[in-house]
Amino acid sequence: MNNMWQSPEGKTDGEPSIEAALRELKEETGLVAELGNLKFFLNDYNYNCDVYILKVHSNIELNFMEPNKNGEWEKFTFEAYERMVREGHTTPTHIIYIELILYKIKLKPQNSKRKVTKQS
Repeated sequence: MNNMWQSPEGKTDGEPSIEAALRELKEETGLVAELGNLKFFLNDYNYNCDVYILKVHSNIELNFMEPNKNGEWEKFTFEAYERMVREGHTTPTHIIYIELILYKIKLKPQNSKRKVTKQS
């Protein structure tokens, strides 16, 4: 969606949604995650879209892989993210599920033992 903040996204090529999420993550950011790194978060029934979460440490740089499709990746605090969502500057899934997203991410401790690597 043009002129909106969004997460890595894409369509399945006939594979399970979690495999599509791993593929899109690599294609769009250069990050290589293992199957166990992504956690199912929710299904947005408006788009029949499965949403997964992945903890990415602040020192990990995201590659600008698709300049013809997206602007450069930026990282935000949860406070800045919440403000952008509430002002309508993100894709609809973020806007519709903001309360659930904030509850699940901010209030539940994340297990940071899983490793995410950068594509060479």
